[in-house]
Amino acid sequence: MRVSYVDKFGKQRTASKSGFKTKRQAQEYGTTLEYNYTHGGDLNNRNVDFIPYLIKWYQTFREPQLADATKSKYEYTIQVATNYFGKMKLKDINTTTYQKFLNLYGNGDGTTDHPAHAKATAEKINTHIRACVRNAINDGIIHHDFTANTHLVYDPSHTRGIHYLNVEQTSKLIKYLKGHLETGSIVNYMILTTLMTGMRASEVAALTWDSLDRKHLTLNINKSWDFIKKDFKATKNRTSNRVIDINHDLVDLLTKLQFSQNMYLNTHHQENSKNLMFITDRGSIPDYGTLNAQLKKALQRAGIEAELTFHGLRHTHASILLFKGVPIAYISQRLGHENISTTTRIYLHIIKELENKESEKTTDYMDQLLNIN
Repeated sequence: MRVSYVDKFGKQRTASKSGFKTKRQAQEYGTTLEYNYTHGGDLNNRNVDFIPYLIKWYQTFREPQLADATKSKYEYTIQVATNYFGKMKLKDINTTTYQKFLNLYGNGDGTTDHPAHAKATAEKINTHIRACVRNAINDGIIHHDFTANTHLVYDPSHTRGIHYLNVEQTSKLIKYLKGHLETGSIVNYMILTTLMTGMRASEVAALTWDSLDRKHLTLNINKSWDFIKKDFKATKNRTSNRVIDINHDLVDLLTKLQFSQNMYLNTHHQENSKNLMFITDRGSIPDYGTLNAQLKKALQRAGIEAELTFHGLRHTHASILLFKGVPIAYISQRLGHENISTTTRIYLHIIKELENKESEKTTDYMDQLLNIN
């Protein structure tokens, strides 16, 4: 069976295949080729291996704009996909094949080679592969989305919910921190800043004094801190570059910090070459382990019984805004999320709780209307 066609560059091409057992098989193959041609596919580009295509897609459409931490997540996806799909071609992977992959990755098989995984990890891998498959469809390599109509599989025991402080606990912690700024660690300032802004730990650590706009009451977030290399790096994604509003209270706290910092540097003849906001007496940024340890100590001394990591302060800020009725679109922008769906996914349980409360309020209101004489 031989089919002639003109490719997208106007060149005459042919595609052929032999070995059909019946005339009907040959005709069906010819019909498929014609369909692919009319839908923009390259008839000589049908035998593309999945993994090389996944790698090329990542390098072309994702890698150039990603921070190192996010790159590692895509590279992990490539590793997982390679271990399962091997040398399979894109056209040979169907919905059943892909669902079996999701099943094995999520539930595992009881061996160390295939352990079970949490929802967030399984979801991330599925998102990466789905985006790649849709690109392959646009390229005309395949004409069906084998990730469609599949469902995520994961081990609930590996899935942790987000942890955050309630309003009362947050107020208690802030009161303690404000009373221990002069005698405490620089981390106390970092905890307060995170609670009042919802910034990522790496973003708080990277703040420089020119990030603060006292006149307009804003913080300009345009870089993050690499706790390993101990230097600046790019933010997590493009939407992480943002300017957020802050209140007079935080501006006053930071102004006092800058004054005392300058006094110390002048007295001890030290320099702050990077113009960093949160440096220790030794001129360094506390590492992430120190941030968690100091937070744990602050919670204990404030009399708050809660298991919380430094990242939990970001969740605390977001949850308080949600419970106060702040629109999720604004919260998403303030947190520097890539899109609103990311914010919705992370705080889904809080959103559902709020919806239940609104439902109860609506029901009560309807009851009141019906009981009006």
